[in-house]
Amino acid sequence: MMTNRWLNVVLAVIVTVGLAGVAIYERPRAAEERAELLDQDVATIDDADDADAGADDAEAEADPDDGGAASTDTAGAGPEIEPGGDPDAVADADGSYGVTASHPLAVDVGMAVLDAGGNAVDAAVAVSYALSVVEPFGSGLGGGGAMLVHPPGEAPTSYDYREIAPQSGEIPASEIGVPGFAAGLAHVHAEHGTADLASLITPAIELAEDGFEVDAGLAERLEGAAHRLPINQLPRYFPDGQPLQPGDVLVQPEHADALRMVRDEGPAVMHSGELGQAIAEAVGGLDLEDLEAYEVVETPVATGELGDYEVLSGGPPVSGPTLVEHLQIAEAGGIADLEPGSAEHTHLFAQAFRIAYADRTNFITDPVVEDVPLEELLSPDYAADQAGTIPDDGFVPVDDESASTSPETDTTHIVTVDPTGTMVSTTNTLSNFFGSGLPISGFFMNDQLKNFSRDPESVNYPAPGKRPRSFITPTIVASDDQPVLGLGSPGGRRIPTITAQVLLRWGVHGESIEDATTAPRVHLEGRELQFEESPDAAAANDLVSWGYEVVDDIPLTEYYGAIQALLHDPETGELSGIADERRSGDWRVDQP
Repeated sequence: MMTNRWLNVVLAVIVTVGLAGVAIYERPRAAEERAELLDQDVATIDDADDADAGADDAEAEADPDDGGAASTDTAGAGPEIEPGGDPDAVADADGSYGVTASHPLAVDVGMAVLDAGGNAVDAAVAVSYALSVVEPFGSGLGGGGAMLVHPPGEAPTSYDYREIAPQSGEIPASEIGVPGFAAGLAHVHAEHGTADLASLITPAIELAEDGFEVDAGLAERLEGAAHRLPINQLPRYFPDGQPLQPGDVLVQPEHADALRMVRDEGPAVMHSGELGQAIAEAVGGLDLEDLEAYEVVETPVATGELGDYEVLSGGPPVSGPTLVEHLQIAEAGGIADLEPGSAEHTHLFAQAFRIAYADRTNFITDPVVEDVPLEELLSPDYAADQAGTIPDDGFVPVDDESASTSPETDTTHIVTVDPTGTMVSTTNTLSNFFGSGLPISGFFMNDQLKNFSRDPESVNYPAPGKRPRSFITPTIVASDDQPVLGLGSPGGRRIPTITAQVLLRWGVHGESIEDATTAPRVHLEGRELQFEESPDAAAANDLVSWGYEVVDDIPLTEYYGAIQALLHDPETGELSGIADERRSGDWRVDQP
């Protein structure tokens, strides 16, 4: 096996060569209430034609209908993607750059890209592919994701390359959706990248072929998922029927072959080529036409205010709108004047989320299929009105009070910053860890379509080509159009509240990003307040008297997520990071 030292050398060489040429189930609010909001003058994507406009611009480079991919000396022949970014801008910049991700080997890959002159999108793409190998339970070719790109002084762009329903509109029994991982990364790279795309995929191929040491996180996932994985089909993960242990070496030649196909043939191989054929044959309810119909979309960025900052997050149907609405209601309700951890602070935080979550249930959907009243939901006036409905000692009425202690915690989050100050916040996922558990050509297929509602009246009901709602929340905080903080987390249903707590502590209460990240967390489910650490007795008594059920026996450390963040000071250029100790993440920066 290649040592980490030599692996880093090889990664740097590979990237340099590539750069040489470019120097669940939810109840809806009444339909008439939805209509009332939709009558407002709001900014939405009105139909598929509008939503697909951005994808059409890069069709030749990124869409599944095209087989082209960038090529280098390490890749097969094929038409070369013309990057949309400006390599000279990165080469001429002298700012700090860095990467944070949930695995150190993936951070190595991203820093090698940036060291060689790549930009933040190049690094995000390379890290995404590397994580698909070293954390095969969390993301990969069989899944999808969302990415927020914010160059300094320019408007941010939100990309959704998550899984979609088949063209029949019927959900397969496996709940597997059409994956968009490869198509999405190629699409965003075609618009913003500067490196040769093939050079960004090659490090992941090397990791899969040469192998790497299994860490505790992967070993725990294998053991935890063994009951629902086809162990007899996974001898590389379960030698002699037993899960790999920390320190064992995982080699994935089949996965390497699949990644090599994507590198050499482009994302079309996942939709109309050999890998697409394998998916269509293995997944009942999906056929090749469904895979060929896949398109990456740009969604409206969820935008709001927090203190002196602007919060930017992924657009619907991911949970950026829920995060922003939650933050604005909490701030409008006076949370800045309350002590974090006090009963009053916890109550306001929980009830603000209760309102935002109810609006998620009733209004947030795929904007390609149905209008989303984003402008109304995220307006300061609406936040103030909603904050005024929160009683001091009780609950805001909502339609659905169901609670969940779902153990699903797995997505993976990445933040990258390049010397120009461009920041990228990316969340990739298979939904549950190992997704559906179905392996195809060395990677796992998602189970994303379980996130649709089964209620025909819900805005989240399945439709042909529709994306279900998701809790992923890739986020960037900006000041004067300069990206300052990029962050995100795994954590399933708890992702929006995890992110909100960190942002409130940092952006409103003035805590350092380290203290905001390590502080104990709380999450509301129905009337349950689920505490990471037990509140003090007086606070607990007050909360119980106000109608909460206090729960503090959640067994999983990662139940409360694991923040990955980079913090950038546009004035000094200083860059710092955080990798939440709740997961084995890493971060690294290079200061000029």
